[in-house]
Amino acid sequence: MAAENSFKIHYFFKLIRINNLLILTFVQLLFWFVFNTEHTHFISLILLIQTTVFLAAGGNIINDFFDIESDKINKPQQIIINKYISIKTALSIYYVLTFFGILSGLILSYLQNKIWYGLLFILISLTLFLYSKTFKKIALLGNTIVSLLTAISIYLVFIFLIDKTNQQLQFIFLSYAFFAFFLNFIREIVKDIQDINGDYKLKMQTLPILIGKNRTKNMVFYITFIPFILVILLISGLKNTFLMVYSFLFIIFPLGYFMYEIKEVKRKKKLAQLSLLLKIIMLFGILSVVFL
Repeated sequence: MAAENSFKIHYFFKLIRINNLLILTFVQLLFWFVFNTEHTHFISLILLIQTTVFLAAGGNIINDFFDIESDKINKPQQIIINKYISIKTALSIYYVLTFFGILSGLILSYLQNKIWYGLLFILISLTLFLYSKTFKKIALLGNTIVSLLTAISIYLVFIFLIDKTNQQLQFIFLSYAFFAFFLNFIREIVKDIQDINGDYKLKMQTLPILIGKNRTKNMVFYITFIPFILVILLISGLKNTFLMVYSFLFIIFPLGYFMYEIKEVKRKKKLAQLSLLLKIIMLFGILSVVFL
C-alpha cells in the first residue's frame, strides 16, 4: 500500500511540474530577500508564494488535460492523465488548487489593503484555463500569454511586498520581468518547433505550422537579439566588474551559443537541449540579482 501511494505521489509531482514550482518559489523568495525594505510581514510572503504556486500547479494540470491527444504524438512517454492519474482525479485536483490559489490571493489583497488586486488572481486563473483550451493553438498568442504570466510572477513580488515609491526598484523589477518574458517567449516557440508533428495533426495554428520550421528558427534567432542587447546595455551602465563578468559567462555567451545553434538545428533532441539551455540562462539571469 505504501509503495502504491508513493507511486501515485510521484506522478502527482510530475503532473504539477514540481521542479518548476520549486524554481518559482525560489525566485520569489530571492527577490523578497534581496529587496525587502519594508520588512513585510512574513504571512504576506507565504500567501503570495502559495497563490502563485497553486495557480501555476492548477494551470499545469489543465494544460495536460487539454493536451492528452497531442501528447500521444509529441511525448507519449510523458503522459500522466488517463494513464497514471484518472481524468476525474486530475480535474478534481485542478479545481481544488485553483480555488485555494484564488482564495489565498484574495486574502493577501485584503491584508495589503489592495482588495481590487484580488481580481488579478481570478483573471490569471481564467487566462490559464483559456490558454490551455484555446489560446495556445493560436500562433504567438499562446506564447505571449504564458510568457507574460512568467514575468508577472516576478512583478507580483514588487506589487505586494516591496516599497512602491522606490522608482529604482521598480525599474529593476521591470527589467528582470522583461528578461524573463523574452527568454520564456523564445523557449515557447522552440517547444512549438519540437511539437510540430502532434500540433499539425490536431490542426493547431502555431508559428512553425503557419510559416514553417526554418522561418520560425530564423525568427527565433532575431528575437533573441532583444534580451542579448538588453543585458549588454544594462550591465554596461553599472560599475560592477563582477556582475559584468558573471553576465558574460552565464547569460551573454550562452545566448550567443543558442543563436549560433538555433538556425541550423535539425534534430528534436537538440531542440530539447536548446530549450533546456534557455531555462538555465533564465535562472542564471535571475540569480544575478544578488550581485546588484
